[in-house]
Amino acid sequence: MKVSVVVPVFNTGEHLTKCVESLLGQTLDDYEVIFADDGSDDGTEKLLDALAAEHDRVRVVHLPPSGGPGGPRNTGIDEAHGDYVYFLDDDDWLGPEALERMHAMAVRNDADIVIGKMVGHGRSVPRAMFRRSRDRADVLKDALYGILTPHKLFRRSFLGEHRIRFPEGPVRLEDHRFVLTAYFRARTISVLADYPCCHWVRRPGSYSRSRPDPAHYYGALREVLDIVDEHVEPGPDRERYYMHWYRGKILKRLGEKSFLEAPPEYRRAVYDEARRVVVERFGESVDRRLPFRMRVRAALLRADAYDDLFRLVEAERGVAIETALDGLHWDDARLVVRFTARLVHADGTPFVVRDGRWEPPVPLPISGDLLDATGEGRRLDLYVRRREDAADHLLPVTVTSSEVFAMSGEAVVDPAADPALAPGVWDFVARLDTGGWTCERRLEGVGKIARRGRLMPYRTENGRLSVRVLASEDERARPEGPLLRRAIKKIPGARRAVRRLRA
Repeated sequence: MKVSVVVPVFNTGEHLTKCVESLLGQTLDDYEVIFADDGSDDGTEKLLDALAAEHDRVRVVHLPPSGGPGGPRNTGIDEAHGDYVYFLDDDDWLGPEALERMHAMAVRNDADIVIGKMVGHGRSVPRAMFRRSRDRADVLKDALYGILTPHKLFRRSFLGEHRIRFPEGPVRLEDHRFVLTAYFRARTISVLADYPCCHWVRRPGSYSRSRPDPAHYYGALREVLDIVDEHVEPGPDRERYYMHWYRGKILKRLGEKSFLEAPPEYRRAVYDEARRVVVERFGESVDRRLPFRMRVRAALLRADAYDDLFRLVEAERGVAIETALDGLHWDDARLVVRFTARLVHADGTPFVVRDGRWEPPVPLPISGDLLDATGEGRRLDLYVRRREDAADHLLPVTVTSSEVFAMSGEAVVDPAADPALAPGVWDFVARLDTGGWTCERRLEGVGKIARRGRLMPYRTENGRLSVRVLASEDERARPEGPLLRRAIKKIPGARRAVRRLRA
């Protein structure tokens, strides 16, 4: 058997439907699905048994409740018959060709791990990992530590040879410990970036969204850092690894909405535990690798400036980007899009730089050198996002203007040269990454241009830019002239019906 898909399940109910449909609809010819039920008692267990009775490729293992996904995943590994194992959560789903494509890449490259492109639904997915496919990827160079969930294809014999297992029970960062160990042991890791394999969904009430005990959480983080220390000598490479968790699990966490809205005593407990692990494990040399937004937070945390730190993160709430469509024109049958993105505060005021230094929204007791923005890297991207499944596709961008918090560029849409631009509706999404802020937003502005070739750009009712990619130049675009639009407005319920038909 080629692949076993392992899905830990606990009281999922109706949320399991899309996951099941995607698993049963795979194009791979030889695979199985193992549902490891972690003591469900809401009827999910009966639904799974009925599913297994109806489909030969589905098996169900009923387990006593363990309180976490690690134990069920380990059981899935033990029960698997496939040469490769893929881990999927019960609220996520796969693209139809996901298993076939990942398995083909694994066989072609003799890979121990294949990372298929992930699409976030209510979740943020690191884009650097999936800018292009890689037969042999490097963990540091290609930033594979950017996403350490187990939504990956693993060679089963590789996991057995190195005795790689998930920590069991109600533990945090169990996936980081499993995946990071596998990364260090693997001979070949491949990245499949040209097909949306896994649709990663954020569901309210899931295990990962519950509020963790601060001492337990940062104790688990220490164990992750121990794995890094075991495999990487002290020096620049170890600092690059450390920076990932320092930024994402400590400094960024102190500004998250769910954390800021927690009870004061919980916020204080998290702060104290975070500061303790920083003092123990993170040298100040790691701070210098941080973008200046996080350097400022690190300085306040080290100085134990609790009140100043939380005044700052409160003032940063709601930071976003404004986007503007600066122009559209045709270059033969290629659509050229000119646009601008700038960082703004929640009230719409722009970010301020004076004499090369960022001016924080609140006064802070820190050195001005920490606010130096002159050497900061920045990046401007433009994606088209497929309306059908929210899959993103990166367009080539030429930057025409670059400041610390505002950038302009020009992108090209060319379906003739870019087979990933399949027929359908695509929305334009600008993304600005600078100083430690990464924000994206639909491209807005008044732009009107006639259809040409296979491309039919248009402005949505909300003033945003989209484009319909036609299957061929001869395909007729749907009639949307002024007479039809006026007629639709006069018929009760017609606009709603049209929107449903388009969807």
